[in-house]
Amino acid sequence: MAGTSGSSRVAGGGHTPAAHEPEAVPVREAATVALVRDARVGGGVEVFLQHRVSTMQFAAGMSVFPGGGVEPRDHRGTRPWRGPGPRWWAERFGVDVDRAAAAVRGVARELFEETGVLLAEPTDPAVNARPAPPGPAERRALDAGRGDLDSLLADHELTLAAHLLRPWDRWTTPVGPPRRYDTLFFVAALPDGVEPDGGTSEARAAEWIRADDAAQAGILGHLGMLRPTLHVLSDLAVAADVAEVLATERAIAPGGN
Repeated sequence: MAGTSGSSRVAGGGHTPAAHEPEAVPVREAATVALVRDARVGGGVEVFLQHRVSTMQFAAGMSVFPGGGVEPRDHRGTRPWRGPGPRWWAERFGVDVDRAAAAVRGVARELFEETGVLLAEPTDPAVNARPAPPGPAERRALDAGRGDLDSLLADHELTLAAHLLRPWDRWTTPVGPPRRYDTLFFVAALPDGVEPDGGTSEARAAEWIRADDAAQAGILGHLGMLRPTLHVLSDLAVAADVAEVLATERAIAPGGN
């Protein structure tokens, strides 16, 4: 569900049905992730984009990053991960610790559900044989709302690799649309040995595309994008490689953009 939009830096609204009071629309927690890899030719980075189906209730037909709503099961997680702790994420995004922890779990869960990429490593790095990863049936079950990321990782002796993520931006949908989101934007380096797929019913297609090409396509209207997606792509377009992206210190506006 990337492409959810912003408040102090607001992102496009859309038609407001007379059936709802704009000020009363709840703002939902969401998280999305720009999955990046080094460009195959010419330097720079490539980003994994999904092109959403036209029947979606939000961002229909738009080009987005993987992501979605942060759910109650993400808030119930307690299993430690590898990488910066919840307080570090909370300080970077300007949210409370519980929400930060839920967002890290939620964005990793959504990435796995929508692309098959699981940001996880063996819980015991001394074990020679890598544990068997979750299979397609487990992925479908998680996508259907059954189970949670903590339990899935524990079953496979895996630990969430939060160190592959970085905080990048925050956007809140302005007053007006019938759905509003306060979205935390992450970036993530593609782990070695895995490849994302287009195995989500929310997208008609998915592809790796250079960040600069995607940003240009968004500016020219060749790809439909909400403003936050285009803004993130424009930032990523100037990076020399993934290492530079991961080393970038971001100043994220308190309360969202």
